[in-house]
Amino acid sequence: MSQPKNHIQAAYWIRPGQACVLLARNWKKNDTPPIHLKAKDLKMKNLRHMEPEEIGRFTGYYEEDDQVIFCLNPKRYPHVDFDHDPVRAAGPFNDWGRSEDAAIFNLSKAETTTGKPLYKVAIPRERVVSAGKKMTFKFVTQSWHWLTPLRCAANLIEDKTGNLNYGLNISRSGQHAFVFEVDGRGMDKVAEVTWKDENACLIVPGLFFYDLKSDGPCGPKIEKNDTIVRLFAPRATRVDIEIDDNPNFKNPQRLKLDLSKDQVTWKIALEGNFHGWYYRLFIDGPDDGCTTIFDFKRPLLDPWARATVGPEGPGIIIDPARAKPVAKRHTPPACQDLSILECHVRDLVRFAPVELSEKERLGFAGVTKFLKQDNCYLSQLGVNALEFQPIQQFDSTTAEEYHWGYMTNNYFAPCAWYGTNPKKGSQNEELVDMVDACHEHNLSVIVDVVYNHVGEPPNLLFIDKAYYFHLSKDGHLMNWSGCGNVVRAESAMSLQLITESLIHLVQAYDIDGFRFDLAELITIEVLKEIGDALRAVKPSIVLIAEPWSFRGGIQWDTRMAGYAYWNDGYREFAREYVKGHSNPGALKYFAKGCIDHMSAWPSQSINYVESHDDRTWLDDITENKNHNGEYPTRNDILRSHMMAALLYTSVGVPMLSCGQDYMRSKQGIHNTYQRGDINALNYNRINDFRQTHEYFKNWIAFRASEWGQILRLESNPGKEYLRVFTAENSKLSAAALLFNADRSLGKQQVLLALNPNFHDAKIHLYDVDGADWLPIADIWNFDSKGISDERMNRHERNIYLGHMTLGLWVRD
Repeated sequence: MSQPKNHIQAAYWIRPGQACVLLARNWKKNDTPPIHLKAKDLKMKNLRHMEPEEIGRFTGYYEEDDQVIFCLNPKRYPHVDFDHDPVRAAGPFNDWGRSEDAAIFNLSKAETTTGKPLYKVAIPRERVVSAGKKMTFKFVTQSWHWLTPLRCAANLIEDKTGNLNYGLNISRSGQHAFVFEVDGRGMDKVAEVTWKDENACLIVPGLFFYDLKSDGPCGPKIEKNDTIVRLFAPRATRVDIEIDDNPNFKNPQRLKLDLSKDQVTWKIALEGNFHGWYYRLFIDGPDDGCTTIFDFKRPLLDPWARATVGPEGPGIIIDPARAKPVAKRHTPPACQDLSILECHVRDLVRFAPVELSEKERLGFAGVTKFLKQDNCYLSQLGVNALEFQPIQQFDSTTAEEYHWGYMTNNYFAPCAWYGTNPKKGSQNEELVDMVDACHEHNLSVIVDVVYNHVGEPPNLLFIDKAYYFHLSKDGHLMNWSGCGNVVRAESAMSLQLITESLIHLVQAYDIDGFRFDLAELITIEVLKEIGDALRAVKPSIVLIAEPWSFRGGIQWDTRMAGYAYWNDGYREFAREYVKGHSNPGALKYFAKGCIDHMSAWPSQSINYVESHDDRTWLDDITENKNHNGEYPTRNDILRSHMMAALLYTSVGVPMLSCGQDYMRSKQGIHNTYQRGDINALNYNRINDFRQTHEYFKNWIAFRASEWGQILRLESNPGKEYLRVFTAENSKLSAAALLFNADRSLGKQQVLLALNPNFHDAKIHLYDVDGADWLPIADIWNFDSKGISDERMNRHERNIYLGHMTLGLWVRD
């Protein structure tokens, strides 16, 4: 059978002045292949084989002396401990890592011929593949963590379920890769390569291209008495800056940036300190019809701008020496001691019972004044951390337009619309004041951040489309975020942009933590590097991941990066349990913080039943039609009280959404991201549901009390820490939970009994002594000094619960 003809599979720019060509088959002839460069003012020179191990660092394998070398660059997997959790190649050749001799596929520490780190293993060719056979493979740790293949790899194959694997084809095993040089940068031109008379192949960014980064800090920086502006734009042909002391640019100065020695960064030094001046950028470059969108007429907001007049800019130059300093640095509680309230700046202040100007009700200044009021809802509820929906600049077109903020288009700048005087950058100082006010009331500040996609205008898109975004083969933006684009977070400058902006928020505003939206798209590798950088700046930083996207989930992987995770499983369980539809086994698993499987440590699970997304808790569980909980039924209230008991006794970190404590409803509307009228907190409802509000406050206080210490676990407890006693009638989901059952945490114990059914329940405690228990709560009442409650028969060691009720007992 004749062999298929060779041809060009792909061509990539990998660094300034150098490109890589991948052939469809290995080239083993002594002469060079018939590859030709087709580009204006460019000539190919020094065409040669790429070192097999260099291409192998991207494809996961290469061939040498009849051996298949499986290999990985450990720097691309910072969350993996290669020495203590060995990594092996896995595929059909070893039953996906489960064969008896699978250990021979374990990778060992090595180096490339140029001294770069590498982990690899050499396997005889015949052990891996028979002649001509093609297959897929992957890498997995000894603890069965599957490593995601590099998304810039040229041999990616997606299976039927959407999982990515490496393709292994011995006809493309390292000798199919060639590199060549050109005079100049090359990347700043449209270029193609051809094989004999076949169709031309466009040279696009790939492989090492995504490792390119700036040799200096980007954005505006004041150095002595000069204002230095740098921009990373690796394929631009020209970058201009316009500056003016007027935000409308009535008399702009337009100047040209120079290309730096690194050939990817542009720089200008402006004589003088331009603090408070306005600036915008203009970028031109090649149009290859696929991986670039340059528009030299379009003014761009600098991604590194520390302040902005709005989503379209202009940026405002800020001298850190003149910026308002933080009043006093704050240390958030240990993660296990957190009690979080999710909130939104405008929802808090629109109807807040405090005298505010119209502009103050739109932003940070309003929250600051609200916090300084006596009996402020935020400071009186009892939580110790506020998780704000995004406060970085997002893409609503006017200051008055309501927006959740999940369409971020500048990562450094506080949202201009949340300032009383955006043109003067007041939002920066007002954010400092708001965070200071939170800290004065012992409220840590966690910020929801969106680094998985960008809003309009997508400034990064016009700087370098392929470098900053995931594209399909034909150049279309991928949409795993559901928002039209996905940031290529693993690119070196993407990572630098994300990390530097987060560090800036910590240093300039003393932010205490971050919750990463759709964190699966950011990737666990990038999250690990971000976390390490942030902990070096603020060791107490709180890091939380929303561990899913439309592409997949990384709940299990978050442990490897040291992040807590939003536990949507807890949310679904709680909604079902209070309706009597779950079981004691699930109750024990979630009440124990999922440490028997998903969670690696007790405070890793962020337990919640409602967030800004979807319907409110009440609307979801209400007995009313159309999910409208505006006027809740008695059972709606009972179930909400039961949820509070469950939430604040469960191991993990409890999180409420604003208004849950007073039966907040969104009238059954599923998605209210543009409905400021529906989302705004109606504080009058506290009076309407005063008993529920006080009931929640008591549970929050109980969690923070001495009794709550045996629930706020720093490390994993013993297997007998939590015991579950089920109802005599096995058809009921009623159960009692005994915390610190083994007394490993001291003498104190907490006993919670729940009956979400419409039938009475009898729960036998077996060998648990019935003496010395103090009842402190039922479904309506809570008093830490004790309540009247005869439902525990101390002699029989039974608990008798009526339908739809609960009981809480404590003892020393």
